[in-house]
Amino acid sequence: MMLPSEFLAAVVYAGLLLTICIFVPVKLMAKWRRIQRARTHLSCRICGFRFLRRDAEGTCPHCQSRNG
Repeated sequence: MMLPSEFLAAVVYAGLLLTICIFVPVKLMAKWRRIQRARTHLSCRICGFRFLRRDAEGTCPHCQSRNG
């Protein structure tokens, strides 16, 4: 038969394991989304305007500076 202290330790370890099993995939997916977004979105170094990258140089539609 299981003692109360062993049962509580098992509950704590199970909770820790479940937390890790949820936390790791969520963090990996968030990183993947940031990488995908960084390929298509830019922030201008001069004026700070956020825009979609439409050309290889990354020309800002607001101030016309190159952000490539």
